[in-house]
Amino acid sequence: MAAFHRPCQRLFAFAGRSLNQRQSQLPRISPASVENTGQPGSVHVRSCSSDTTDHAEILLQWRRKFDTSASANSNTADLFKQAMSRVPQQVMVLTTGEYDPVRRGWVKRGVTCSSFTSVSASPAIISFCLCQDSAMHEMLRKTGKFAVHILAQDQVRHGVHFSKHAEPGTCQFDNIPHVQGDEGLPIILGSLAVLLCETHSFHGVGDHTVWYGYVNGVSLSEAVQEPLLYFYRSFRSVGDQLFLQAFEDATLPFEDWNHEAHLRMAWNYIKDYGEEAAQPYIKLGIQKYNERNRDKIQTGYHETITMFFIHLVSKAIKQSVDADKSFEEFLKHNQHLKDSALLFQYYNKDTLFQEDARHRFIPPDKKELP
Repeated sequence: MAAFHRPCQRLFAFAGRSLNQRQSQLPRISPASVENTGQPGSVHVRSCSSDTTDHAEILLQWRRKFDTSASANSNTADLFKQAMSRVPQQVMVLTTGEYDPVRRGWVKRGVTCSSFTSVSASPAIISFCLCQDSAMHEMLRKTGKFAVHILAQDQVRHGVHFSKHAEPGTCQFDNIPHVQGDEGLPIILGSLAVLLCETHSFHGVGDHTVWYGYVNGVSLSEAVQEPLLYFYRSFRSVGDQLFLQAFEDATLPFEDWNHEAHLRMAWNYIKDYGEEAAQPYIKLGIQKYNERNRDKIQTGYHETITMFFIHLVSKAIKQSVDADKSFEEFLKHNQHLKDSALLFQYYNKDTLFQEDARHRFIPPDKKELP
């Protein structure tokens, strides 16, 4: 995380040594000393070298590392997720729509996806992956058509918005600038590029379904913009990581930096590090973001208000029944955090707005913190 001084991950390497030097330090096992026993993953070692290295023990350690037991598979799955978290991905939003004759209107749906790639140039074919329980599957099967939107860096809000669960009966596009194409596909305005596609094929792989699409039309933005990339450092949702990444890089549009965004930021850090350890990330992050947007900021950083909400968000997380719930679920069960009058249930205005309260935490003077 560029914005803060996180504990560094140590990378162990044979620095400063040549390939020959490194190879010379590895134990040597003669090919003749290993036989295949015919059993999967099983080998037999026979002595045929004067080397004193215990080859049997080395092979035993190797087999332990690659043991196919359930615990080893679980560990490998976790490590695989961590390894893939180091791979930056382009963020795209997939949209489709179908006409509902009963409602006499269009049903439009969108979903954020970071597993997207070009498969073929001639013919033009792309692919993406969706979780098999995604509500998008059934509509894609029906329509057979979709639009792929390559998001720009300033479209973080779209990436976050379409990563959320769509409530039944609601339209995801109510507050999203868009138009509808000739075939009813919702086209999000301001994207770096839009690919108009029809389904080529799809098949299940593990817990995801891989979709392939023919590209029938392409629209490119005339403006030169940076793409929105997804590079998560923790096991957060796509939406939360996109938001935090933009916050830490101070690229989050200022109009999106509202009270709910402050709560989302605090919730993520406190869940990751705990109340005390999260404080430097929250405080320094706000100050960096404010500095980058100093021409728009009116009030600036406030130590007492920041610490007040850190405490309340942490308290709500500890009381949460489901620790793995999404931020939207967390907020639904903690509506009091959105109350604009919440501060003044604990503080008199004169106390809260004194200059000293901006620079150090002042305890509440109306009632104690919970």
